[in-house]
Amino acid sequence: MRKIIEQFTKIIFFLMVFVPTTVFAMPPIMTTAQLHAGMIGTAKTVVQGDKIESFNVEIIGVEDNGGGAPKQIMARAYGHMMNDTNGVIHGMSGSPVYVDGYLIGAVARGIGSDTNPHIFFITPIEDMMKLWNFPDEKNKGKINQVKINTNSHEQQLAEDEKHLETILKKVGSNDKKNVNSKTSSTVNTDNSSQVVLSKSAKTDTAKVTFVDTANWEKKYGAEADSLDKPKNPISLYVSGFSDTAREFLSEKLEPFNMQPYSLNLMTNGGEQDSLVKSDYTLNAGSSVGVAIAYGDFSVGAVGTVTAIDNNKILAFGHPFTYRGNVNYFMTDADIVGTASGVVNGQKVSSMGHIIGRINQDRYSGVSGILGQYPQVVPVKVTVDDKNLNRHMVYGSSIAYDEELLPNLAASISYAALDRTIDSLSAGTANIKFKIMTNAVSSGEIDRSNMYYNSANVGQFTVSELGQLLSIICSDEHKNYDITGISVDMSFDNERKTASILNVIPDKLIVHPGEVVNLKIILQPYRAAKEQLLVPYTVPKQQTGDLVLEIRGGGLVPVAALAMKGIDLSPEEDKSVTAETKIQDFLQTDKNNEIIIDRAVKQITNDAEQKKAVENAIKMQNKMEQNGQMNSASAVAPKQKISTKYIIDNVVRIKLKVKD
Repeated sequence: MRKIIEQFTKIIFFLMVFVPTTVFAMPPIMTTAQLHAGMIGTAKTVVQGDKIESFNVEIIGVEDNGGGAPKQIMARAYGHMMNDTNGVIHGMSGSPVYVDGYLIGAVARGIGSDTNPHIFFITPIEDMMKLWNFPDEKNKGKINQVKINTNSHEQQLAEDEKHLETILKKVGSNDKKNVNSKTSSTVNTDNSSQVVLSKSAKTDTAKVTFVDTANWEKKYGAEADSLDKPKNPISLYVSGFSDTAREFLSEKLEPFNMQPYSLNLMTNGGEQDSLVKSDYTLNAGSSVGVAIAYGDFSVGAVGTVTAIDNNKILAFGHPFTYRGNVNYFMTDADIVGTASGVVNGQKVSSMGHIIGRINQDRYSGVSGILGQYPQVVPVKVTVDDKNLNRHMVYGSSIAYDEELLPNLAASISYAALDRTIDSLSAGTANIKFKIMTNAVSSGEIDRSNMYYNSANVGQFTVSELGQLLSIICSDEHKNYDITGISVDMSFDNERKTASILNVIPDKLIVHPGEVVNLKIILQPYRAAKEQLLVPYTVPKQQTGDLVLEIRGGGLVPVAALAMKGIDLSPEEDKSVTAETKIQDFLQTDKNNEIIIDRAVKQITNDAEQKKAVENAIKMQNKMEQNGQMNSASAVAPKQKISTKYIIDNVVRIKLKVKD
């Protein structure tokens, strides 16, 4: 797996170092103070393929929410494109809006789901530009970072700036600092076609000041970061996930106020050497993708580029995940088409190649850096379906986010199993996984287990992967690197469970330290009986009767709850390192193991059994949360033996110990 990751990294290095790109300088802007009702402008976006087209915009007014809250520009969209799409639709967010050739902001959001879709809000550009002034503390781990060489494109940049200057001259302004802005009858678009503007627009003049964008930070400072998070769930668009897998992902992301949808077509699993586009051009109005997972299973969204300043971009005009300083993929994107609705519609989009990194995700939009590659965790999932004779290998990369990584990795693994077996039928699943991390001295965590369920076994199969990743990512003492995850799963629709019918010791009277052979008779589900011979060493300190509990590893260790002299305190020890928690977790009993353990108190009736189980479950849940399961202080000495079945019951025997 390490060799695969090294090869993957080398390929990304090679491709991205030599990727040519075309970038532009930031155009001059017009602020909300210079806008008034009736002003006419245009917005740029893509409705099919990668062709940038324009639609008309009429300014209705500026909404001032007071109290330092960001302003919003209300506007009306009209023209041929708006007739075709029935107004502003999902995916147009970020579309740059210009008045008299000056950038005023980005298409952000509609007024409401049940209102006129031609009326929408614009996020002011002066608010969006503040994203470039936020500190960027991400992408600083030991995972390799890649830069795209853009120095060779200075000549192209100069040509672009010259072209931009030509466009600005067409505005007819002789003084960029003080201009009387008038409503025109026509404007020139990129394709030189003329668009008839609204004749009902106001013709009042307004004195405006155009801002020198090179010094915008001095005048506007940084965006306030005290805004409340959006109350509505954050929409994420996914590819590769079936409806069942998407529901599983939805449950995992619910604590983060995120809701995945399968509306966008985001597919570019492809070969490793196709992850990065060798030649691309990004313009204001181009479609752009933002992804937190990318590959055979992708999670992200597609919007529109608002502005480009050398290698920095602004997009969306609203938050994606609203998580501040982030470390996400930036991709190019193609628009397959649009799906119009009675009230609102949707761009159907295809997320393309990696072109950079998104580093800020805040209320006014997202910002990114072209030519940087985010720190990622490559995830390789291999699934074998023994009934369908399928062998599938999937690959995705997850942008390194400590809070999201455990749930995303588990969800992608579940989605891979679900896609391969293509059913929710009963079945048995085996899983082996490796986590490459510096959280342990060996550099690698290995774990395996076996699961059976009468329906949807996958959701249980990937649970331990998420738990171990959570231990690493939530450590209070240190920020650890995770450089790769490898998951191997197999599925069989047969029920591979077994019950312990009887346990027969070769002697009933034993001495401390003596070995007693236990013959364990198993009854597999709808199969012939089997037996195992397991040697058990009587504890040297044991006196009196010895009650042994022989159980499946997946069952609650009821006897441990009553073990005398053992600390079962659920309080987390803050001094315990992540490596200790991980090693303790790896000692957790497996479902296909037979556990031979001491029991202090014999449970004699159903009421005692029920009470003991309830208490044990509560204690176990607390100890799992605190990483204390099976720590030396919590568990008495016991013996384990692996089987090819999931053991589903408990048997107790009593031996008499003589000094």
